[in-house]
Amino acid sequence: MTGRTAEAACPESQVCDVCGALLAQREAAQEAGRIDEVDVCERELREARERRTDAHTAIGPSYDISRPPLPVAGCETCRQLAERRAAARAAFDYSAVGDANVLMRSHHRLDHGT
Repeated sequence: MTGRTAEAACPESQVCDVCGALLAQREAAQEAGRIDEVDVCERELREARERRTDAHTAIGPSYDISRPPLPVAGCETCRQLAERRAAARAAFDYSAVGDANVLMRSHHRLDHGT
């Protein structure tokens, strides 16, 4: 076991289910004297902190999901997705409108970091 203990990758006030379960498992293993299991839990908590992403720490989206995402000026992919969404809206195909919104949000997250 290392000298320092791993803490949750999430902010303390918003611990996700995974970190919460690892913290509880680590505590139970410590109380039972299962040192190997404590080490595994601490390693997994450290790894979670190292690969910490918005998906891991987010309690909910940081944007208003009731509003469609806006295309980023000068981005060809955003322009194409906005056109796709507009065409679907004009055809009253609201499932396709939702699909275009999901694709644009994913594109924003992956390519624009928002």
